[in-house]
Amino acid sequence: MNELTIFRVALLVAAPVWILLGWWVWTLNAEKLPRWESLPRNRSFGVVLGLAALIWCIPHARPIVFDWMVPWLWPMAIGGAVLGYFFLDYLFARATGGLLILLAYYFVHGTFDFHTPGAAVLAILYWLVGIAGICISGKPCWMRDALRAACTRNRVRWCTGAFLMVLGIVTLIGGLLQKGL
Repeated sequence: MNELTIFRVALLVAAPVWILLGWWVWTLNAEKLPRWESLPRNRSFGVVLGLAALIWCIPHARPIVFDWMVPWLWPMAIGGAVLGYFFLDYLFARATGGLLILLAYYFVHGTFDFHTPGAAVLAILYWLVGIAGICISGKPCWMRDALRAACTRNRVRWCTGAFLMVLGIVTLIGGLLQKGL
């Protein structure tokens, strides 16, 4: 598979995920708050997402590290995930923030690299995703606060769900209109 095919598949896989996340946000309410309030601090899911983010960073790190460090990238990623499990609070929120940043970079870069139709709209939406990832990574308690707000305030729930739905629909359209396969 070439990079364009991988990018198009990534768009087509990401779209339903965003749409399902938007639907999930729309279904939140005050009764569900105790169930989801602890999600940002979840270590089990956080270590899986964190390891995925660290593994995703390995190809980006290869060109900039010293040659003697290249064989250590995989052990450092695994070790970083293990250390994060034991020493980081809000691990799921931090890992989610990191993945949002990586996703935003990947889709914005790919959108312009492969001349995706509607590139400007996709770029703006994914810049917002990246900004959310930066905010969550910097202040992971904001993910908990956002979940609380989505559960208790209708405006936050509807706006967040609508943004995720629009992001999913625009991503799907971009994936379907992508040429060159």
